[in-house]
Amino acid sequence: MEPAIVIKDLKKSFGDKKVLDGISLSIPKGTIFGLLGPNGAGKTTSLRILSCLIEPTSGEVTILGHQISKNKEEIRKKIGCVTESPGVYDKLSLLDNLEFFASCYQIPKAKRASRIEYLLRQFDLWDRRNDPAGRLSKGMKQKLSIVCAILHDPEVLFLDEVTANLDPVSTRKLKDLIREWAAAGKTIIFCSHILAEIDELCHEFAIIKGEVIRLTTPQKFREEWTTYNVLLDVGSDSQKSEQIIKAAEEVETYQRTEDQFHLRVANPKTSNPQLIKKLVAADITVNYIAPISVSLEDSYLSLLNQEKEAI
Repeated sequence: MEPAIVIKDLKKSFGDKKVLDGISLSIPKGTIFGLLGPNGAGKTTSLRILSCLIEPTSGEVTILGHQISKNKEEIRKKIGCVTESPGVYDKLSLLDNLEFFASCYQIPKAKRASRIEYLLRQFDLWDRRNDPAGRLSKGMKQKLSIVCAILHDPEVLFLDEVTANLDPVSTRKLKDLIREWAAAGKTIIFCSHILAEIDELCHEFAIIKGEVIRLTTPQKFREEWTTYNVLLDVGSDSQKSEQIIKAAEEVETYQRTEDQFHLRVANPKTSNPQLIKKLVAADITVNYIAPISVSLEDSYLSLLNQEKEAI
C-alpha cells in the first residue's frame, strides 16, 4: 500500500535536550495510526513537526509525496490538526470562526456556506452558529475545533487527545466518523492516553520514547504479552506448589488464589515446560496451565516497566 507519510531518521533537540533521536516510520494511506508513549516521549513534538509548525533538527518527512523541507505550503493544504486545547477564537461566532478558516484554506466562497452548514449540523452545533465560541462548553468547543480542522476536507488528519472533553455520545459519533474517514482513504494519526481508544480504532501503532521502541498492531501486541501471563491450577497441592513456584527462576512474579496461581513468566517458550517438569517431579498434579488474555493497557505498561528495568 502506498505510504501517506514517510518519516526518516527524524531528530529534534531543544538546546541540549534531545527529544527525538532518529524516528523512522512509513504510514500507509487510509490507515488509522496510533502514536503512544509516556509523557516527554516526543509525541507532541512529532506532531508539531508533521503539522509544519516547527522544524526538525535533522531527518526528513514526506507527506503525500511532498517533503516538509521543500514544500510546506502544499502540505498545509492537505492536512488538518486537532489538539487537546481547542484552537478557536472565543470572541468570534461559530460562523465567523469557520469563515476565517475557510478563507485561510482558500475554500471557494460558492462552496463555503454549504460546507459549513453540513459540518455544523453533523456535529450538532448548527443551533449555536451565531453564538461566540467563548460561550460554548469545553466539549462543544472541542467539536468546533474538529470542524475547523476538517473544513477543507484534508487527506491527512493529526488528532491529539481529540476525545478530551467530549461526552460519551459525541465520542462514539467521532469514532464512527474517524473510521469512515479512513475507509474513504484519509490517513489519521491518532494520539490518546486512553489505550482502549487505540485498541478500538487503530490499525497499527508505534510506541515512542525519543525513538520507536515498538511498531505493531493492537492484536499482535496483546497476544505477545498474553503469553507471558499464565494461569496454573494444581488442585489440592497448592501449598507445596507455592514453595516450588516461589523458588523457580522461570517465574518473575506470582499471585495465589486458593488452588490457582497467576504467574508472570520470563520466557513462555521455555518457562512453562520447565515449571511443569519441576511440579511433576515433586508429585504435584497439574490440572492445567494456560495463557491469560491481557488488555492493551496492561501490555503497554508491562513494556514500559521492562524498558525501565533495562536502563
